[in-house]
Amino acid sequence: MGYSHLLNSLNRLKVPANRVLKCFSSNKRAVSSVLTNTNEAKVKVGINDISVGSEYEGFEVKSIQEVQDLALTAVRLTHQKTGADYLHIAREDSNNVFCVGFRTTPKDSTGVSHILEHTALCGSKKYPARDPFFKMLNRSLSTFMNAMTGPDYTIYPFSSQNSKDFKNLLSVYLDAVFYPKLRELDFLQEGWRLENENPLSQDTPLQFKGVVFNEMKGAFSDPSYGLNQHLVRNLLPSHTYGNCSGGDPLKILDLTWQQLKDFHAKHYHPSNSRFYTYGDMPLRDHLQFINQNYLKSFEQISPSEEVPNEKRWVQSRRISVDAREDPFAPNPEKQASAVVSYVLADINDLYETFVLQILSELLTGGPNSPFYRNLLEPNIGTGYSPVTGFDSHTKDTTFTIGLQGVHTNDVEKVLAIIRSTFEEVVRTGFPAERIDAVLHSIELAVKHQTSNFGLSMAMNLTPLWNHGSDPVEALYINSKVEKFRQNLRDNPDYLKNKVRQYFVDNTHKLVAVMQPDKDFETKLEQQEKTILEAKCGALTDEDKASIFAKNQELLAMQSKVNDTECLPTLHLSDISSQAEQVKLDHVKILGVPLQVAVQPTNGITYFHGVLNTADLPDKLKIHLPLFAMAATKMGAGDMDYRQLDQQIEHKTGGLCFGMHLTEGPGSVRSFEQGIQFSSHCLDRNLPDMFQLWQSVFNRLRLVDENRLETLIRNLVGDLGNSLTHSGHHYAMTHAASSLTPTAHLKELDEGVTYIRRVKAIAETNQFEPLLECMRDIASHLLVKNNMRCALNVTSDSREEAVKQLEGFVSSVKGSPVDQDVWTVDNEFQPSVQRSHYVLPVPVNFTSKVLPGASYLSPDFAPLRVLAGIMSSKFLHPEIREKGGAYGGGASASATGLFSFYSYRDPKSFETIDTFDRAVEWAIKADYNDEAIKEAKLRVFQKIDAPTPPSGKGMRLFLSHISDEQFAAHRQQLVNVTKDDLVRVCQEYLRQPAVQGVTIIGPPNDTTARDSSWNVEFS
Repeated sequence: MGYSHLLNSLNRLKVPANRVLKCFSSNKRAVSSVLTNTNEAKVKVGINDISVGSEYEGFEVKSIQEVQDLALTAVRLTHQKTGADYLHIAREDSNNVFCVGFRTTPKDSTGVSHILEHTALCGSKKYPARDPFFKMLNRSLSTFMNAMTGPDYTIYPFSSQNSKDFKNLLSVYLDAVFYPKLRELDFLQEGWRLENENPLSQDTPLQFKGVVFNEMKGAFSDPSYGLNQHLVRNLLPSHTYGNCSGGDPLKILDLTWQQLKDFHAKHYHPSNSRFYTYGDMPLRDHLQFINQNYLKSFEQISPSEEVPNEKRWVQSRRISVDAREDPFAPNPEKQASAVVSYVLADINDLYETFVLQILSELLTGGPNSPFYRNLLEPNIGTGYSPVTGFDSHTKDTTFTIGLQGVHTNDVEKVLAIIRSTFEEVVRTGFPAERIDAVLHSIELAVKHQTSNFGLSMAMNLTPLWNHGSDPVEALYINSKVEKFRQNLRDNPDYLKNKVRQYFVDNTHKLVAVMQPDKDFETKLEQQEKTILEAKCGALTDEDKASIFAKNQELLAMQSKVNDTECLPTLHLSDISSQAEQVKLDHVKILGVPLQVAVQPTNGITYFHGVLNTADLPDKLKIHLPLFAMAATKMGAGDMDYRQLDQQIEHKTGGLCFGMHLTEGPGSVRSFEQGIQFSSHCLDRNLPDMFQLWQSVFNRLRLVDENRLETLIRNLVGDLGNSLTHSGHHYAMTHAASSLTPTAHLKELDEGVTYIRRVKAIAETNQFEPLLECMRDIASHLLVKNNMRCALNVTSDSREEAVKQLEGFVSSVKGSPVDQDVWTVDNEFQPSVQRSHYVLPVPVNFTSKVLPGASYLSPDFAPLRVLAGIMSSKFLHPEIREKGGAYGGGASASATGLFSFYSYRDPKSFETIDTFDRAVEWAIKADYNDEAIKEAKLRVFQKIDAPTPPSGKGMRLFLSHISDEQFAAHRQQLVNVTKDDLVRVCQEYLRQPAVQGVTIIGPPNDTTARDSSWNVEFS
């Protein structure tokens, strides 16, 4: 459960296909797609004998439409009594999805919609247990459970492959949104409250606490999030977007419990709802449950107010934004950001938004785009601002372009480049091959199958459906592509004119310049202190006594054993007794081991390879992550990096290198270190894909210093942004690094140590030495000596895929060597480590890691179950509910580690003490068989999660864990007893010989005074 402001999350320039296809859209459809009865549909799973105009369980069927592009049938319905809108997607997919959404339009920045999202899930009429949402995480086999707040909507989605589980969750979710308790204590816990620093002593000073309050303090400590908020609020200021729906931390302190309840009464009504179901379960069952248990009890009202279009400006505007300093900036004087945002088309103009998505990709995507050439390659900054890109999550869609890591003196230069680049595109347009490459990526994205297709569709359709668009109309892909192609044929200047209309001649644009302020956090702290003093100064002694009493009541509630008997649950008997067995063929191609999985991949071939780096000299291994990052971006064969990128995008879904590091299933001292390489393509492009790999392996062009500088500086910007998003992962990685050989390597390859190393390289401005190392790596590594490969293909394409792979392998130098893939490090000595990485942020990310058990150890299963019990029964109540952190828990991994963590946490040492108390709590075994069952269910959620055809067999190929070993582990999990849990807790966690502890967060007096702590200032 959390705040997912999709305005911020969508601007990720990573995968072109997904980037272009964020929201399916079209204005036209084939007439034949409109059906009168589901018997006419090719896909009719779960919707047999449903007809347009008929009524089922209080719902009238408005339309039935077949969408052949996506192999689905869409049924639109309306609830006759309340007017609730309903979309059902019938598809041969066992991962069924439910989502209910509401248009929520806050009129201030108190975060009322966000805090309501939290508190609605804290108990309801039918399920009055405290926090049933988190309790259901452990009583379910869901493949996804969450709730999300957008700029003008709130959604509650889940997915499950189990029909009983689906019904259980449906009941809990619907009761939560329509009949929540909204207790004052839940508001105080999830929103904000005044509480004594020592909750047990009224004599201690008061302070602000609250889950969302601390969550948003953490969010606003991320400069990119803060910039995005300023952009939206100033670009679209006249209605709800002029406020922060997630909540401005200092404004959250103005929200009252009554305002929260009033907001629910106004917005969480069936007449303002949109229901979505997806998958192969019977539609009528869904309709019957929803109507009989909930909707029939409501009368129709006027839905929430519509969001109007922003009145267009006659001249542009400019704002200045302050942000915290970036400790990872290669040049401390280059920390400014300069961006320009434009208001574009109405989200309901579906075809126009489709064109704008393509236009965004053409303008910014990859080294052949004009902004990449003009804005990134001069190395003025450290890459695109994270807010760059097209955004279709507000009534008026927007586009933002800008640069981060800029010197203040270069801000005007950046703004001038943005202007001149748009003017250049109006003059020259886009090359035809670039347009074809983007359209190819759409075709590939349509065919690519994922395990969360239905869930992604719900999230992508919500913004436009929320504003009245027909979501089914938005699903027609091929017709929109054909209309786009026809527009290009009819008017060669079609895209030039769009650029002129939306950018060159558009006066509704906002220039934003963000500057670092060394006192940024200090000023926020002072503002919070001023508000605290004002609130405390207005309190009488009676008020203070009342606050203390209310917090004692809250503490008592949080400490009370939660009665979950009212909640539905699955049982271990609901878990499949048999693990899926994937048929795999293992052969050799010219001596190179090949794994083949024949799967229904929908006309796409998926290729994976691993190059073992055991024989690579140690002096080169340290540079493997940067080699993997740059290898397919530098040029190959007769192609420079632009030409190579063009061919990759035109013929494949991307050619990727990445780090490969896996532990031996039977020993934490053995590991396989290497480079993974992968790609996928339409079957018709198999020869082209393997020809590209042949060029990369045999003629890699590692000579362009300026190109490498651009890549490194962009990487520094991305890594710096990731630290505030995923600080708990960095804390866990670093805390583990002194415990096992693999964890040590992982820290070097992707941890804080890696970020600091990349920053140091960027600071030198000397890139030829790194290029020389990369050339040495290529000569040692890009051979078939230690190569193995895997193909996931259809039966029809198998022969051709193997043939093309053989051609690739034959072209690569070297001779395959039969050798053990495992490196055994018997010299590594585990040690105690305590580290504090000081960052200018207001919250902490903490972790404590202890040695655990390997995958094949009989102790690994009980350690996994123990982590689940600790997380749900002790750490969650202590760290989140009482401590006010956004999250915290424990995990046992196959890497031989047991990890504790907290996320966006106002505390540090108190939380580390909580980790220790969790061990003593677990040893006392103050939990019953039901808790053990719940923890097992939580583990099975993860290990039995759906795997798409492209991923079948990858557990064996990448981790060397066979189906038989996996099945044995599943059985070990089922057999775990309380005695097992107590035993492993005592043996592994109570008095470990070594441990690692890491805090990432603000300055801390304790670590500064204690010499046993290594304090690093980034």
